[in-house]
Amino acid sequence: MSLSSRADIDAGGFFVNFNQDCSSLAVGSKAGYSLFSLNAVDASLDQIYNSYGEEICLVERLFSSSLVAVVSLNAPRKLKVCHFKKGTEICNYSYSNTILAVKLNRSRL
Repeated sequence: MSLSSRADIDAGGFFVNFNQDCSSLAVGSKAGYSLFSLNAVDASLDQIYNSYGEEICLVERLFSSSLVAVVSLNAPRKLKVCHFKKGTEICNYSYSNTILAVKLNRSRL
């Protein structure tokens, strides 16, 4: 769910998304993006990863793997596929229009 167009949202969160099997939550914000585990939810969420830097408007994690697709507000037509545990960018794709949504599955990125 993209929150970047809502003027009344001032907490810094732009995007919130569950992965395909609902075992983790991805949150994109002005400061970067965060991944949270939902395997054992009690009083608080267990943060798996936190990235600082770009303003992130879309983030999608492939199941429970280390692959994440990220789109920033600075470059809304560029999709980056990253390995978040290694901190490496695997590939990037540029499109002629703004990216509105990202969906990953096991057979296709």
